[in-house]
Amino acid sequence: MSADDLQVTPLGPQHDRAAFSCGEATLDRYLREQASQDRKRSLARCYVLTRVPEPARIVGYYTLSAHSVRLHDLPEDAARGIPYRDVPGVLIGRLALDTREQGRGLGERLLAAAVEHCARLERDLGLRVLVVDALSEGAARFYERNGFRRFGTGELRLFLSLRHVRP
Repeated sequence: MSADDLQVTPLGPQHDRAAFSCGEATLDRYLREQASQDRKRSLARCYVLTRVPEPARIVGYYTLSAHSVRLHDLPEDAARGIPYRDVPGVLIGRLALDTREQGRGLGERLLAAAVEHCARLERDLGLRVLVVDALSEGAARFYERNGFRRFGTGELRLFLSLRHVRP
């Protein structure tokens, strides 16, 4: 199946959450039990990656929510020119890929979709950074390979400047 068969849509009742398993229990449980509640409470939005021929089967998902970062937490080069103490951004709260789909480059595709989504939002809102809290060192390296930078040495919190990202 080609990459053109993939689509990202908001999580809805038509999606089979029970069949999704990424190998990390907290991420599986979030999708099954909390994602819809977060949407109703306006705490986060969940987007799912599916294949056009199987629109109910979730290949992967990510969540986005409004976020801000203290200016002094950003590295000096990223903070340059910002006159405020809080920097507006977006948080990728969760990003997961079904175990049946791992190892095919779809994690990068899912992350790229989240970044593109935020770049589109940046056209209408004041957004400067995309932030993620990696669950492990391996996950942090995945984000680094995809352009994210750590807030500090050894930290699992990373960011991507949205200044030069365009959809």
